[in-house]
Amino acid sequence: MEQTFPPQGAQWPPPQGWVPQPVPAPPARKPRRWLLFGGIAGLVVVLLAGLTTWLLWPSKAGREPFEQALAGLASAPAVRNSTSSVGGMIKTDVKTTAFGETSGTMSFQGRKIEILVVGGKVYFKAPDGMLPGSQVDSSAADDLKDRWITGEDALFGPVLQQFEAPEKLATRLREALERADEIPGDQNETVRDIPALKASTSAGDLYVSKEAPHRLLRFSVKVPGGMPSVPRLPTMPGPESRPQMPTGGSLGESDVDALSPQETDAVYEDLVSNTKKLSGAVDTGVRFDMDGAATVACSASGCTVTANVSNSASANGGGKVTGQVNATMTANVTIGGRSAGSCQNTASLPLNGSGSISCVNGGAGSVFSSVEAEKKADAEAQSRAAGGVPVQYRIESIASVSVVAEAIGQVEITRLVDELGRRRAEVGGR
Repeated sequence: MEQTFPPQGAQWPPPQGWVPQPVPAPPARKPRRWLLFGGIAGLVVVLLAGLTTWLLWPSKAGREPFEQALAGLASAPAVRNSTSSVGGMIKTDVKTTAFGETSGTMSFQGRKIEILVVGGKVYFKAPDGMLPGSQVDSSAADDLKDRWITGEDALFGPVLQQFEAPEKLATRLREALERADEIPGDQNETVRDIPALKASTSAGDLYVSKEAPHRLLRFSVKVPGGMPSVPRLPTMPGPESRPQMPTGGSLGESDVDALSPQETDAVYEDLVSNTKKLSGAVDTGVRFDMDGAATVACSASGCTVTANVSNSASANGGGKVTGQVNATMTANVTIGGRSAGSCQNTASLPLNGSGSISCVNGGAGSVFSSVEAEKKADAEAQSRAAGGVPVQYRIESIASVSVVAEAIGQVEITRLVDELGRRRAEVGGR
């Protein structure tokens, strides 16, 4: 007799008297040896992988805290470097993003210079007395006052080289760490009141926090050959009065702080603000020379100043030596010894070539008319005194001309600002 489950259709609970049939057990299966062998093979693969990792990346004793600190530095969206260099004569406080943009200040014996690195170029803004050429040509220094300047890489290069993107800095320090000897585990170093561990390398000393999570606190840089070259500026002492540095001595120490995304956002705010102000930046890597004196033609309608100039451009710091450069001429006019205002104009000239630039000073017309009336009156008086003999008079017009190269155009500035905005968004900014 057959039974269904449940009997008489779908009923629950089942009717009394119904006895469920036992379900037959599945047939016994022999263990599959390939699974066992597979497990053993997998274990061997894991062991081999672990052995391979150990062989490829050997770790010397005491290096783990430094490796962890450098790994954290490499992943930081930005880093702050506070440096004291050359016996304390040069101090810097800069912040560098993961893409290499830098913003901050450099101080020479307390006198601050603003630093900006965007688009692969280094710009700075110096106070009076520290401008390029200020000891040679005061008028040239006036053209650079309160303006961003580029083209002076040789002046600040030795100091600026250490301000690298976090990942690049971490890579350089890690390479030095890999060549270092074993690091003592029992240390009592202190950096900024933080218990620290120190590793001495051929490139300098590294300090990381003793407690986890380990982070880089400070690094020093050793310079083969002793004291680096220092800019010759009015406020800097001569070589004879600078502190002597032994061969292989330390250029200085840099305190390091990895910045949070929120702090990095503030850095980008500053970068964007200063990049927008680069429209008047000057490239001093392009030098202009006057081919003779400027010509000045004045009348009652104003003065026209024309200068023939040639330029020479250096490829130092990545600058180009062919193509065109926008040159801005500024001419300050005097008529008969009186100031008659100024004019300015920009023209495109061939790099390492020559050309002419002119500007018109319409406001000088009134000064010319006034000087002309005085000169004419004096000549007429002298003529009458001499019995009507004609007396000539002369009006002297002079222009003091300076020419500088435009460092960056508005189109490029707009592109850089847009690029900074995209990078800012990548680290959580607005």
